[in-house]
Amino acid sequence: MSSFLVTIITVISNIFFAGAVPNFLNLSPKVATIDPISQKLSQMTLEEKVRQTLVCSFTGKIQENALKVLDSCGNLIYSKGNTESLSELEILRNNQSIHRQDPLSWIMIDQEGGKVARIQDGSPPPRQMAEEKTVAYWGQQHGQTLKNLDFNVDLAPVADITENNPVIEDRSFADDPIVDGANATEYLKALQIQGIVGVIKHLPGHGRVDSDTHQKKGVLSYSWDEIKNFDLLPFIDAINNGAKIVMIGHISIPELDTKPASISPIIIEKLRSTLPGGQDLIFMTDSLSMKGVGLPQDNAAIEALKAGEDMLIIQGLPEEPLLKKILSAYLDGTLDQAKLDQAVYRILKLKSQFSQKLPN
Repeated sequence: MSSFLVTIITVISNIFFAGAVPNFLNLSPKVATIDPISQKLSQMTLEEKVRQTLVCSFTGKIQENALKVLDSCGNLIYSKGNTESLSELEILRNNQSIHRQDPLSWIMIDQEGGKVARIQDGSPPPRQMAEEKTVAYWGQQHGQTLKNLDFNVDLAPVADITENNPVIEDRSFADDPIVDGANATEYLKALQIQGIVGVIKHLPGHGRVDSDTHQKKGVLSYSWDEIKNFDLLPFIDAINNGAKIVMIGHISIPELDTKPASISPIIIEKLRSTLPGGQDLIFMTDSLSMKGVGLPQDNAAIEALKAGEDMLIIQGLPEEPLLKKILSAYLDGTLDQAKLDQAVYRILKLKSQFSQKLPN
């Protein structure tokens, strides 16, 4: 640029723009902003991406079993048998070993309180927490305990509205959707402020289903408008207040689809378009080992990914053959790799937000 032109720009800037060069006259080259999530995603192999979508159980209490599963699955879930008779120090050492092998792995556990608490801490069921107004206290306690033991994700709170379900009962906070949503949100906030990711469950709503989806498919026999204005309200409240992962149950909505929501592209798309920021939420299946899904677990995994789930809970199934089957489905076009990239982007983004560094 000539010295004369520089002088002219300087004079104009001083007279009209208080000495600052206006944007339309700023000729400096713009530096592109690099999205670290997209950058990491572009460096991953297909197998590494698929591993991120899998949440797998392991047998026994010894860390070697967990580490073997970690070869095929990018995330682990603790079952009741993994913690029984172990001290908190032993659990911590196991989890530290898992994170040393794979720093990006999520270690998950069910710690709702009451009868669903893998770490025995004397916490009451959620209904009692709400009645005693100790929801925030127990959310904080669970968060602190799990963080101290090197867990990452608590499969809680239950946001279902109890009406007649034999499985939910006092696992939900209330029968009223507004009260239930307020308590689920209070628990979630107290949990996540401790650095533990909460998972709200079980969409599209388990409380008005009259069956146990461990044994058979649940049916939510109401119109979509009724479901949206009742069953979904606590979930919407929690999402508006920081929930990023939703668990999808084996529950059909006959008005929309006879398939359970966990493997229904119709219901999943309806939920994504209805829930606040639905395209950014991580959709996670309830355990695909449950009979309610209606398919063998390996086939259910393919159908769930095809339907638009981001993460799959796999329990009691050899993980290496499953990984190979899913990889083959992506390679032959049965599953969509662009949809996989979207899922893994959501997962990596949330992991980075909760202080897990993305390895180079």
